Amino acid sequence: MDIIHMLALRGTRKILLTLEKAAKMRYSEIVKVVGYSTTTTRALKSMERHGIVKREVLNEPYRPVSYALTDKGRKLVTFLKELESL
Repeated sequence: MDIIHMLALRGTRKILLTLEKAAKMRYSEIVKVVGYSTTTTRALKSMERHGIVKREVLNEPYRPVSYALTDKGRKLVTFLKELESL
């Protein structure tokens, strides 16, 4: 999946803007904001593959996962905001 298709996935923009506001968020926190769907999971996996988000498995008993924007992800959010302001 190329980056254009990734950006077209439902929820991608909302995930990016949500992660922009927090340094790091657990998957369950993202789902509370965006809503759970297989599309949310697919979008996060695609963003990870493209280097837009970093996925980290936390060292806790039930192995929660957190996500954070990478530098590339922050640049993409800036670009999307500029594009929306046109």
